[in-house]
Amino acid sequence: IPVVDEFVRWAQEIYEELCKENNIPAIWKSRWPDGKKFAVALTHDSDSISVTKEHLQDVKDRFSESDLNQALEGRKNLYWNVERIKEIENKFGFKSSFYFLTSEYNLEQHRDILDELGRDGWEIGLHGGFGTHNNNEKMKSDIVNFKHQLGFDSLGIREHYLQFDYHVTWDILEDNNFVYDTSLGFREHPGFMAGISIPFHPPDKNWTTREIIELPLIIMDTSLWGYMNLSEDEGMDIIEKFIDVIKNKEGLLTILWHQEALLMKKGNIYPKILEKLSKENCYVDSGIMIATWWKDRNKSELVLLLDKDGWRCNMKNVPTGLCIEVGNISTKPIIEGSGKIINFTNHSCTIELSGDCVLRYVS
Repeated sequence: IPVVDEFVRWAQEIYEELCKENNIPAIWKSRWPDGKKFAVALTHDSDSISVTKEHLQDVKDRFSESDLNQALEGRKNLYWNVERIKEIENKFGFKSSFYFLTSEYNLEQHRDILDELGRDGWEIGLHGGFGTHNNNEKMKSDIVNFKHQLGFDSLGIREHYLQFDYHVTWDILEDNNFVYDTSLGFREHPGFMAGISIPFHPPDKNWTTREIIELPLIIMDTSLWGYMNLSEDEGMDIIEKFIDVIKNKEGLLTILWHQEALLMKKGNIYPKILEKLSKENCYVDSGIMIATWWKDRNKSELVLLLDKDGWRCNMKNVPTGLCIEVGNISTKPIIEGSGKIINFTNHSCTIELSGDCVLRYVS
């Protein structure tokens, strides 16, 4: 259970109760764009992009006979599934992030494909090599190598093998201008390592809020199949249970599905996961888009004032898609500017904003 998410919900309930006791409208921002109930970050580490025929023989039980034969004949690369993943995600209108371990292989032959991927809205990020989580020189070397191969800087990162050191990793990442990290998760099983699902700005050693955003990792494919040795049905059951938990908490479900695992037995249930998500009222996107939304949402301002005409809420720096919830009201508020009421009950309403505006309420 994400205990921090529980605490945040409890604090909001206290806020609403205090507003009710003092006859004040309770106003807060919805967490996700367009009033979606929860969010999902789809991410793919790329530990390898090709293997030898000898390696294929060693792991032949992971693949179907047809795929294995095509790979052994040189007609199919089972460890490069970027275009396949893009095609699957595109069917559902989803985008995702790919993190490449450029310290271990060269992407030159895939440059055109990755350039197209970026233009179409998918994220290409860095998969930090061993030792980069606690050694800034190694991190800078990985960053230079990544840019040399791909021609641009990575905005997001996940450390290989989920390496993380609370004392130095965030310092290193901030020193190298990463917008977000998504390394904080369990290897052995799904769960909430920091007791939280929603994005957060971690503190530094002086408990000052950092600029970098952490997207907690909740589910990794290799946890299900490798560490826990589950069947496909058991793995899917756990994924569905975590979807329900996150939905209940209005949180963020960050999923890591290795790109090289797409055609492996068990790994090939990825389309089934996307189909499940497509039927939910959730916001699904890449890591960088989730982080950007969270930053923009946090920068928006809601200022509630009482004047001679009643309550007034000034809303500034509003990102596209932001909704606000208004509780403890008996009549519809008046909106001056870019916004519309999309849901109204006797005591609350949801307002969809498309720009800065003023909300007025007279009890």
